[in-house]
Amino acid sequence: MLQKERDLLLYLLDNQDRFVTSDELAEILSLSSRTIRSYVKKLKEKLIVNGAQFESKPSFGYRLHIDHPVAFDLFLNENYKLSQWTSSTINKTDTIDRQKYILNKLVIENQTFRIDDLAERLFVTRSTLSKDLTLIRKILAPYRLVIDSKPNKGIFITGLERDQRHFILDYFFNHIDNTLQHYMANKSFFKTISFDQITIIVLDECREAGIDLTDFTIQNIVLYIALSIQRMAGGFKLQPVSLDDTVETKSVHAAAQNIINRIENSSQLKFPENEVAYLTIQLLAKGKNNNIPSDAKIWHDLDDVLQKIEWETGYPVSQDYELRKNLVAHLKPMIVRLEQGLQLKNPLLQEIKMNYASYFTAVKHYISFSEQLSHFDINDDEIAYLTLHFMAASEKYKDFDKPKALIICATGFGSAQLLNNRIEKAFGKYIHIVGIKGYYEIDDSVLQGVDFIISAIDLSTQVFKVPIVQVSIFLTALDVQKLHHFLDQLELNTDLDYKKASINETTSEPLNYFDQFTNKTRFKIWQTPTTRLEVLDQLTRMMMTHELPEFKQEFLDQINQREQMSAITFSEVIAVPHPLRPISQVPKIAIGVIPNGLKWSDDYPNIKLVFLLSPSYWNNQGLTETTQAIVQLTENMALQEQLISVADFETFRQKFMSVMKGGKN
Repeated sequence: MLQKERDLLLYLLDNQDRFVTSDELAEILSLSSRTIRSYVKKLKEKLIVNGAQFESKPSFGYRLHIDHPVAFDLFLNENYKLSQWTSSTINKTDTIDRQKYILNKLVIENQTFRIDDLAERLFVTRSTLSKDLTLIRKILAPYRLVIDSKPNKGIFITGLERDQRHFILDYFFNHIDNTLQHYMANKSFFKTISFDQITIIVLDECREAGIDLTDFTIQNIVLYIALSIQRMAGGFKLQPVSLDDTVETKSVHAAAQNIINRIENSSQLKFPENEVAYLTIQLLAKGKNNNIPSDAKIWHDLDDVLQKIEWETGYPVSQDYELRKNLVAHLKPMIVRLEQGLQLKNPLLQEIKMNYASYFTAVKHYISFSEQLSHFDINDDEIAYLTLHFMAASEKYKDFDKPKALIICATGFGSAQLLNNRIEKAFGKYIHIVGIKGYYEIDDSVLQGVDFIISAIDLSTQVFKVPIVQVSIFLTALDVQKLHHFLDQLELNTDLDYKKASINETTSEPLNYFDQFTNKTRFKIWQTPTTRLEVLDQLTRMMMTHELPEFKQEFLDQINQREQMSAITFSEVIAVPHPLRPISQVPKIAIGVIPNGLKWSDDYPNIKLVFLLSPSYWNNQGLTETTQAIVQLTENMALQEQLISVADFETFRQKFMSVMKGGKN
């Protein structure tokens, strides 16, 4: 499949609940409507034999319908890999494919090519290749990278190593997909690097140093470190860099040194000081140091800007301490980035420019008021981040109230505050927001007293003791309808028991969902004494269908990491272990019954039911309904006793299905 075909299929997969017109697809994918129709025709033939089909309706467009989820998931896994670009995979009519191949060879592999040899390898004329190189030079220019040439040697890349790393991250690893696992999935490039281990180290040391990072920037830092390891292994060295002597820089440098030390101890690598210095710059540029007082110069500059904005708009921004504080926290690392020639990518940029152009244009205008920012060439991604702060403030001025929920957002405080204020406006009479957190901040203490979660990221592969409503950062009309439905379900319960409320309507085919994920080969009853490790080991072995041999150990490691974040024991007798991030090709559930109980931990010495979940990294249709049934089971003591005393899988299945159907047995 071509990259554009994969993008088209994934977009329809993300929008299964509606028809998508060819014009919308053309705009999203930067193609003509005619090309879209051509791709759809080609994909139809592939999908029909792989468990899915396109439903088309004149004037409405296309909708993806999945008939056989397992077959379709396996098809996705086979076709949507971030491939290592080789000349045999290049479509000679696809300019994007050729560009990626050339840039991969020049920048990542540091190769040199003769023009004629490269044209022959790609099956194109010298004229076509010259046009490709002209486009590539424009792509490289903002990164101060140049395609140079020498007689009898050919073309090659010149430029600083730091700029080459910056380009690699932006070009090869910048995705519009806003799911957590997407940024960490490129194992074909990082074959020997543990993203999970680096993530834990970064989280530990940044928390210890008081450095706040959003989920999005945590993953960017981890990806930067992984790329640094890869480039060091290839013999690429960073140029020396000097750091200033401020208290904040020293504090962040100490954190960077601790991160590098721990990676060295676990990997037998040796990082030069230049690598520590550049990691310090990355942390300064992308984090917020809570232990360092705010810069008075930024406060003064911002005060002048806010007064001018207030004069122009009438909004009381100069008296809004919360807005001022949040902007200062954002501007400090932003100025460091601009001084170092680094600028963040923003996954929300296109949606902001398309749907909130007036805010975006206004913020561009306001930047000219700032003495500190006006002399920088600031890209649209950075402006979009600032726009979110002002959008959040303007929503608050229109209608301010506090609803009730925990908001989870991965792309920064500005976007979280925007979502917070829109929910306040639409649902202030019904709910109360108790806080705003990132995914990596969720633990048992954060969830204490929380009745349900409103999440701007996909948490369908994680299981919590409370319901989750997933919405867009911008709280679209569809999101509003979804939240209204959720609250309507709560009203139907006289005791307002949030934990029994379902986000979606009860499925009409619960049997298909349960039977899709498990069967009698993934079910075991332990009549003799056993341990937590033995149960996890045997249940994991039941998950190995369609998986690689290394799946088992990675899966167990992921479960341990998930349990470090928050408890996976849902009652005195029920445990629901599951990985920190999905690694299965297809979703699976293995079930263990231990009538005499086992010691899971000191706090839970008598676990009798274990539901081992393995979500898919592609599609988990029906898994949410199943996990909600498990959560409901924690409050049904009578049914728990019946499940613990079953003699076989069929009896267990029959009794568990009563929960999925909404019955109380």
